[in-house]
Amino acid sequence: MSNMAAQFSARWRSDDNWRRDKQLQSRAWTGLDYGLYTPDMPSLRRLPILAVLALAALVPVMYLGAGTAQAPAGGVAKPLNTYAEVLSLIQERHAPAADDKKVVYSGIHGMLHTLDPHTNFLDDETYREMREEQRGSFFGLGIVISKRGRYQPLRVVSPIADTPAARMGIRAGDIISHIRDEKSAVDVDTIGLTIQEAVKFLRGAQGSNVEVTIDRAGFDGPLVFTIARDSVRTPAVNNVLMVAPGVGYIKIANFTETTSSELDRGLESLRLQGAKKLVLDLQGNPGGLLEEAIGVASRFLEPNELVVYTEGRVPGSRQDYGAMKEVPRVDWPVAVLIDRGSASASEIVSGAIQDHDRGIVLGETSFGKGLVQSVYPLSENTGLALTTQKYYTPAGRCIQRPYDSEEEYYLENAQRDEVPSAPVDAPIYNTESGRKVFGGGGITPDIPVATPRAGDALIQIRRMSASTRFVAPLKDEARKRYVTDKQALVNDFIAFCQKEVPQVKPEQLRAAKADIELELEAELALADGGMTARDRVFLMRNPVLQRALESFGDAEKLEAQRNKARQFKATTQELKRPKETPNETPVN
Repeated sequence: MSNMAAQFSARWRSDDNWRRDKQLQSRAWTGLDYGLYTPDMPSLRRLPILAVLALAALVPVMYLGAGTAQAPAGGVAKPLNTYAEVLSLIQERHAPAADDKKVVYSGIHGMLHTLDPHTNFLDDETYREMREEQRGSFFGLGIVISKRGRYQPLRVVSPIADTPAARMGIRAGDIISHIRDEKSAVDVDTIGLTIQEAVKFLRGAQGSNVEVTIDRAGFDGPLVFTIARDSVRTPAVNNVLMVAPGVGYIKIANFTETTSSELDRGLESLRLQGAKKLVLDLQGNPGGLLEEAIGVASRFLEPNELVVYTEGRVPGSRQDYGAMKEVPRVDWPVAVLIDRGSASASEIVSGAIQDHDRGIVLGETSFGKGLVQSVYPLSENTGLALTTQKYYTPAGRCIQRPYDSEEEYYLENAQRDEVPSAPVDAPIYNTESGRKVFGGGGITPDIPVATPRAGDALIQIRRMSASTRFVAPLKDEARKRYVTDKQALVNDFIAFCQKEVPQVKPEQLRAAKADIELELEAELALADGGMTARDRVFLMRNPVLQRALESFGDAEKLEAQRNKARQFKATTQELKRPKETPNETPVN
């Protein structure tokens, strides 16, 4: 038997050899998955599905709890011996020689693939990225980048304000053609890299230098920048603005360690601008930390009101989570926006608001993830995100969709009807005021509204970054002219596409004129005012938002019905309470 296989087998035959010295710290996570997120990747983040190997997969992670690991049960010992034998044969006989780490890690992935879609082994890189995401910061340059394919240019969508890239003068529309980092032995052209590889090379230790070569419109030759990496904050709340008189809007992108505090700052900003109503946008939000979901919901519920409860495999393991007491609160009417990309923590918040009749929910039926992962740190800077509980909304709904097949689980969500109704056999529950709501497949909105989908012409234009390539070289005078002359903007862009994107026919572009015009308006706004300005252009033409602005009367009626139901309940309880008989002293 090979050394590695022998060590593995011996480790599992002896308690003392594999007990951990320290307590494992776990943390409840409700997000869809882990991995690098960029604007070009789907909002439903998930790790690659690895083939299930014909191995009795590694078992140590299966036995890790909140404390030290325990020895495997007797029934597992024989399959483990088989695994050690297979591993030994692979090491000794496979031609060419196998990568030990790759073989073992693939075995772990194969084992976890038999469980549920959200239990994942996190290698050192993925585990680091997950912790950065939870913290809401990383060390890098501070740019949002776009790469439509391995052999497409790496473009700067926008520098993030007050970051190394912004201070060095990196601009929206710049193309990063080369990355060089002597300390890390990196010296690569970006054509041929995936966007994940590019991000890996651009990030690094705080204070370390990276050299980027930039191709910029209007310059004959490349520009070379040497930039020192620094801490870059990735905001969880990335849009706070007034969208109508008295109506504020807040977009929560994910649930990290700073989400609740960022929400407080956003609410206070809107309050100072005269907001008395709120649109809370959770569209495309894949989830995050459970405690942050509770914190966000607490801003809209009364102290101790049930936000969510969880139950594990052990009888009596129910854990209730109530709204926090000492947090800032708003009593404004609330409209919550969700779509098929809203998952986990987003569903906890929208479900609590819906079940308590605290606001109106609009959009598409949400993703439907009712599982909670505990994240356990392992050796070699790796981790295990293990499903340990299901969560339930205050009305008792578990909104987890069936997951017989992982591929179908994700594909079904992407291909379903734009505004699906509740499943035919969905269990029915009731809100505080007695309204019917459904379980078994995401949060069904009170008011269904389809999220706009890009047509074929727009998808092609985005894939080729055509709008960026058209707008980036424009002089200020041309940009100002196009802002007021939309017809000229569209016509000139169609002429540009005939040369640069010939696969998209002019008649296709003319048929998609409204979408093309919006795309170009947003690109012009990005060039002048950054990502916030671009997002506002898309937002103000979003039909889900427009319907939300019309829904506040419904939200106010819901709250009135809830208050009436509460008053009736309190009166009923008072009438049922036994009346005390007064003590009387008989008169002689």
